[in-house]
Amino acid sequence: MIRLDSVALLQRSDAKFRGTSGSLYDMPVTTTSLPDDGARDTESPPSTDSQSSPAPRESRRGLLGTAALATATGLLGAGAGAGVTHWRDTHLSPTARTAPRPASPGNALGTRVVFQTGGESRKLALTFDDGPDPRWTPLVLDMLARLHVRATFFVLGSAVETHPELIAREVAEGHEVAVHNWVHTDVYGVGFSELSDSVDRTREAIMAAGAPSPRLWRPPYGRVDAPAMMVASLKRMDLLLWSVHTPSTAEAAAVKDTAGAGSVVLCHDGRTQPSEALFTALEGGVRSLLERGLTVTTGSDLMASV
Repeated sequence: MIRLDSVALLQRSDAKFRGTSGSLYDMPVTTTSLPDDGARDTESPPSTDSQSSPAPRESRRGLLGTAALATATGLLGAGAGAGVTHWRDTHLSPTARTAPRPASPGNALGTRVVFQTGGESRKLALTFDDGPDPRWTPLVLDMLARLHVRATFFVLGSAVETHPELIAREVAEGHEVAVHNWVHTDVYGVGFSELSDSVDRTREAIMAAGAPSPRLWRPPYGRVDAPAMMVASLKRMDLLLWSVHTPSTAEAAAVKDTAGAGSVVLCHDGRTQPSEALFTALEGGVRSLLERGLTVTTGSDLMASV
């Protein structure tokens, strides 16, 4: 199992947690929520050079090289972490933000950040993000029933509130319901208090729909930094990311080769990626994994086998 051990153990105190500014849950970051439609801004930061300074002359080859570098940088910035809207947010490192620290020593406080397990149990986890969706979630549940396997659904709280009946069906059919977020925002642009509230609201919606209290959280885009780990730690939740992604029909079909014992497979039953062709391909891939003697199960069951 892979962990971020350098930040996994933080001290816990039942007293108030304070940020670097001294006020409760203050964070030296932007608290502006980011859009959930994948839009992003690739605008570069303002130049520090004086506009009155003459630019040095460059050769044609130098200018072309500079242009190519700028284009590549823009493309990488646009593709890394969909949903980011500010250049500074896009280029923050996971350690750029600090989490509130416990005021005094106390009990151990930490969380696991898991991408995959060692595979000794011959199990792999099948997971679905961004639901529940009235069009796609029933198709996924039908597919899982045909395969006789269980999965974990990382849900959006706002969608749960709209379609609680789908959560009830997921629970009735033996699946796990876990937290994605309230809406599909990038946690790097959300302050600690707002992020904590988003997880709480989603948990409450899940339980109101009839599911047990969630034990797992997967932040949108897999964005995990110190504040996110502190939120998970305080709520006694683990962070489950993924090792295999199926964003296309071809990649869904290839899961029979790309996934194996210990894998965490990421699929979607909401927003932009689902399609009937993708789910047909995924069903065939999962069936091949089952024929190899692997057990397809929930995220929590996979992690319990570690």
